[in-house]
Amino acid sequence: MVVTSSAWIIWFLYRPLKSNKINLESSNITLGKQKLLELEQDLHQNLIDEKQFNQAKEEISTTLAIELQEVSNIQNNASNNTWVLILILVLLPVMSISVYQYLTPESNMSQPLESAEKPLSLEQSANKIVQYLQTNKDDSEAWRMLGLTYFELGKLDLSIDAYEESYQINPKDPRLLVEYASMMISASDNQFSDHSVKLIKQALEIEPNAPDALYLAGMFAVSQRDFILTKGLWQRALSALPEDSIDRVALVNILSELKAAEGNKNTPKRFVSVRVDVSDKILKSRSSEDFIMIYVKAVKGKPMPIAIKKIKLKDFTGQMVLTDQDSVIQGNQLSTHEQVIAVVRISATGSAMRGVGDIQVLSKAINVADNPSIHLEVK
Repeated sequence: MVVTSSAWIIWFLYRPLKSNKINLESSNITLGKQKLLELEQDLHQNLIDEKQFNQAKEEISTTLAIELQEVSNIQNNASNNTWVLILILVLLPVMSISVYQYLTPESNMSQPLESAEKPLSLEQSANKIVQYLQTNKDDSEAWRMLGLTYFELGKLDLSIDAYEESYQINPKDPRLLVEYASMMISASDNQFSDHSVKLIKQALEIEPNAPDALYLAGMFAVSQRDFILTKGLWQRALSALPEDSIDRVALVNILSELKAAEGNKNTPKRFVSVRVDVSDKILKSRSSEDFIMIYVKAVKGKPMPIAIKKIKLKDFTGQMVLTDQDSVIQGNQLSTHEQVIAVVRISATGSAMRGVGDIQVLSKAINVADNPSIHLEVK
């Protein structure tokens, strides 16, 4: 627009000036000079006397002087108009841009990179979701995102609470059920509670071939030492995964390790299964945040644990299985011992050393080679 306006002004001012200059010089001035030449010829031919010549010459000279003055005035005006033209060409873009900037809202102006809005941190994202949920309490997806954000922040208790809210609103979403179960398992040191197992079963009832749910079900079967069921569940999960899924490689490797373990018949498989019943009296007197520790120790010698598992009392499902994987020292594995004693301890601190106020129950000596299952009561 600015360029078009400038071009139009140049044509309007410059074109008329140029045409006027040509007409004045080629007509009036040239004609006056021609008349002087004709008078000189008439004087030489004695057609007029010298007095008449001088009088006519004076008239022509006066006329030429007037014409030259007018030409000078026109040229001066042209020069002045040229300066006006230059000023207009300079000022027009400046004024146009200034008016445009004045009329343009500040919100549309380009901002420096430094002023660009920075991505929200996890804490800020959690706060934003909390603010949103104050007026949208029935948004299951928002509660799920809040639970996931709290999990990334390491706030596992808040994560579980948020997932529980989402679950109460939408208990039929298999993805939500699997995520919720995973959060509960992670928060309890990879132990399966009754609630997490229930969530996995619900997810498989809704979507029988959900890979994530099948994988978690296989992990639960491992905790129960049912390796045949584990293999079947993980093979179903592998079949359900897309060919380009990155999870296929990991699952194939796990199945290969499971097959190798099954094929090695010479490797002794030792475990001790401990079922614990805690009386209502004890449960009421203890905090749900207290720890329950189940371990085995040697019948004779140092009382330090050979293999141990620890979990919060609120997440305990009633049974634990101890294997070589739970051994405290690599060179002192459970399978290398003939007899052990099982110990159940409820502690407020979860310390390896027995403290004041801890409750402890011991079993009789048991043979590890028998893969025993024992029952202890805490009254």
